[in-house]
Amino acid sequence: MIVVTVLSFAAAGILSYSLNTYENSMRQALLDQAREVADSEMEYLYYGWKNVLMSRTVAIANIDSSSAMAAYLTTGSEPYLKALQYPVGQPQWTVTRAIQFKPVGLSTGDGSAEGVVNGNLIGKNYYFDAWTSAAFSSAVLGTVQFKTGRHFAYSSTPLFQYAVFYEGNLELAPGGNMTVTGPISTNGSAYLGGHNGYALTLTDQVAYFQDYNGASDPLSGDTHVLEGTDTLNDPIYNPNPGSAEPIQATQRGIQVTHLTAQASFIGGVDVQADVNNAAYAAAYTNPSTGLVDPNEIYRAVIAPPPKTGTTLDDEDPVVAASRMYNTAGILVTITQDPTTLIKTVSVGNATNPTAYNADFPTMVVPGTAGDNHSLQDVRTQIVDPREYANGTSGVNVTTLDVGNLKTELAVAMAADSTLAHNYNGVLYIYDNSDNSSIAGAHNTLNGIRITDGTTTPDYRDNNNNPLGFTVVSNNGVYVQGDYNTSQITVPGVAVPVNNPTAIMGDAVTALSTGWDMNNQKTSLPTATVLALTNREPSLPASDYDSASDHNVMTINSAILTGNTPSAGTGANPLTDYNSGGAQNLVRMIEDWFPPQQSGNGKGMELKLDGSLGQLFTSDYFKGHYTGNTGLTALGGNPVYTQPPTRDFDYDTGFKDRAPAGAPTTTGFTRGDFFFW
Repeated sequence: MIVVTVLSFAAAGILSYSLNTYENSMRQALLDQAREVADSEMEYLYYGWKNVLMSRTVAIANIDSSSAMAAYLTTGSEPYLKALQYPVGQPQWTVTRAIQFKPVGLSTGDGSAEGVVNGNLIGKNYYFDAWTSAAFSSAVLGTVQFKTGRHFAYSSTPLFQYAVFYEGNLELAPGGNMTVTGPISTNGSAYLGGHNGYALTLTDQVAYFQDYNGASDPLSGDTHVLEGTDTLNDPIYNPNPGSAEPIQATQRGIQVTHLTAQASFIGGVDVQADVNNAAYAAAYTNPSTGLVDPNEIYRAVIAPPPKTGTTLDDEDPVVAASRMYNTAGILVTITQDPTTLIKTVSVGNATNPTAYNADFPTMVVPGTAGDNHSLQDVRTQIVDPREYANGTSGVNVTTLDVGNLKTELAVAMAADSTLAHNYNGVLYIYDNSDNSSIAGAHNTLNGIRITDGTTTPDYRDNNNNPLGFTVVSNNGVYVQGDYNTSQITVPGVAVPVNNPTAIMGDAVTALSTGWDMNNQKTSLPTATVLALTNREPSLPASDYDSASDHNVMTINSAILTGNTPSAGTGANPLTDYNSGGAQNLVRMIEDWFPPQQSGNGKGMELKLDGSLGQLFTSDYFKGHYTGNTGLTALGGNPVYTQPPTRDFDYDTGFKDRAPAGAPTTTGFTRGDFFFW
C-alpha cells in the first residue's frame, strides 16, 4: 500500500512537472510567435509610415494615432487594432500598432532637428516613436503578450545645397577660368577640367557614380571628355582659393568620392520599378518617342499631371507628390483655343485652376510690355535661334513681370484669406496650348519670359523665415536682366542675404537687358530677326567706355532644368554634338561680346549665384548646344557669342534657407529598439 501511495505521488509529481513543462514550453512557443507577429507588424508600420511621408498624404506633425495615417494602416474596423488568425485555425491574436511624431527642434518651427545629414549637406531630421504588440489569450495559458518599439527617423535634404547636381553625365569644361565653390554630385560620370588653356578650380567635394574623367578610380582619370577626341586639363583641387595650392594628387583623393550607389534625387522613388509597372505606362511615356521613359519620372518635378484625354493617368503617388504643379501656391494656366484662337489665362491651384481669377484681374486680362500688368504679351511668337537652327520655327512667349506681380500678390493676399493661407512661395505658370492644332502655331514651342525681377516677392512663415520665391514651368523659361539682386533681412543674420529663389523649366535661357522682343517676332523676315539677335549689343557701345571694362548681368537663384546630352564623335553638327557642359546649362542666344567691343576686350559678363541642377533631358526645347564654332542659325551667324567672362558662385545661404518647393533627397531609418 505504501509503495502504491509513493508511486501515485511520484506519478502525480511527474505529471505535474510534465504539465508545467508543457505549459512553459507552450508559453515560450507562443511568446516566440508573439515576437514574430510584433516584429512583422513593426515592418508593416515602417513601410506604411515611409509611404505616407513619401507620398505626402499626411503632414509630418499629424502622424500619430489620431491622424489620417491611422486609416492608411488599418485593416480592421478600428485604427491600429486588428484581429487575425495566427497560425491558421488557432484562437485570435490581438495586434496593436501606433506611431507618433516626436518634435525636438522648437526653433525650426516644424519640430525637426537640423544638422549634417549627407556628407557636408545640412538637412532636417524628424523623429518618431513606433509601438507594436501581439497578445494571445486562452483559458489554460492566460495571456501571452510581446511588446516592442523602435525609433524611426526621416531626413530631408534640399538638393540646392549642391553647387551642381546632375542626374545624367556631368560635363564641366568652361571656356574661361572658373571656380566652383560648393559640392558637386552626379548619378552618371563626371568629366571635369580646364579647357583651351583655362583652369577649373574645385573647392568642395565631388561625388560621381560611374567614371571620373575616363577612369573608375578617381585618382587615375584626368584628361578624357565624354564624346570626341579632345582632352581636359586636370582640375585644380584647392579648398582655399587664393592660398597656396595643396599637393594635387593628395587633395584629389580627399575631395573626389566614388559613390557606391546612385544618389536619390527624387525622394526614394524606385524609378525602374515604375518604368516596369504596366499601370504607369501612359503616365511615363515620352511625348517624342512614344516609349516609356525614366526621363518622364525625373521630369515630373516640372510637368503637370499626365492625362489621356481628360482622364488623369495612374502613376506612382510618390512621383505625383514631387510634381510642383500639385503643390504650388498659385497655378497660372495659359491656353489658346484652336478654333476661335482666343487666348485665356486662369489663376488658381491644382484643385481649382480658376480659384483666384477674381484676385488677379490684371493677370487674367493681360496687358502689353511696359504697363502695370503682371502678365503681358500672351503668346507672342518670337524666333529662338538655337531652336530655329534645330528645326523649330518659333516660340510663343508670354511675359511675367515680377515687379508687377509683387504688387498684385500683395493686394490679392490681403483680400483673400484662403490665398494668404495657401500661398507657399511657389508660382507654377505654363502655356498648355496644343500648337499642332492652332493655325499659325504649327512647329512652334511655348515659353515664359521673366522680366523686372531684381526684387522678388518675400513672404514669411510663422517664424519669420522667408518662404522664398520659386517659378516653375513645363515650358522653356527665359530670364531677362538681373534677377533677385535686391537682398532681404532674416532673423539671426547680421547682414542682408539673397531671397532664396528658384527657377525651374524645360530649358532656362538668359537674355541680356538689350534683348528686344519686338526685334525677334516671327512676323519679321527671319534673316533680319536672326541677324539682330546675333549681332545686337547688349548695351550701347558708350556704356562700355566707362571705368569698368564690362557690364554684368546677375542671376541670384537656384536653377533646375533639362539639357541636350552629348552624342556622337564626328563633325556633323546635326548628329554629332555636345551638351555644352554645366557652364551652358543656362542657355544663351545672343551676341554677348559685341563686335565693336572686340578690339578692347570688353563685353558683357554673365554671373550666376546659386545652384545648378539637371534632373532630366529637355522634352520640348531640344535644340543642340551651339557655341561659337558649332551649328549656325542662318547665313553663317552663330547662335550666340559667349561672354568674355562667366562666373558661377554657389549661394551658401541655401544650406540654411532652401527655396520654396526645393526638391529633396530623403532618408528613412528604423532606428534602435526599445521596450514598453
